[in-house]
Amino acid sequence: MKKPSSKFGLAALVSQPAGAIPKGSVDDLLFAPAATSPVPEPPVIAPNSALAAKTRFTNTLPTSTYVQLHRLAFWDRRDMSSIMDAALQEYFAAHPDADKPLPEPERVKRKLPTG
Repeated sequence: MKKPSSKFGLAALVSQPAGAIPKGSVDDLLFAPAATSPVPEPPVIAPNSALAAKTRFTNTLPTSTYVQLHRLAFWDRRDMSSIMDAALQEYFAAHPDADKPLPEPERVKRKLPTG
């Protein structure tokens, strides 16, 4: 059986089972426009669920604190973000101002979501 031709020479890299009838070239399968494949809907996550969205941010720590964080993450077999989240939640519990909403102009300035 003759393998389908390929503009990029990829057909030679794909094995064809005996009796298989290709529905298109390998190029079409690999380089098809994104519009032809359905895009899955993102899952809806409740705001207070354990799977709530996370936000990436950059910060600086003293080197000794950073090393301790890595060590604890290794020995506790936890990721650093969960350790930092637990520590911050404990800190926020002792500081009620953490639950006070910001004035709207400040919230907009800091580009924070509503809520």
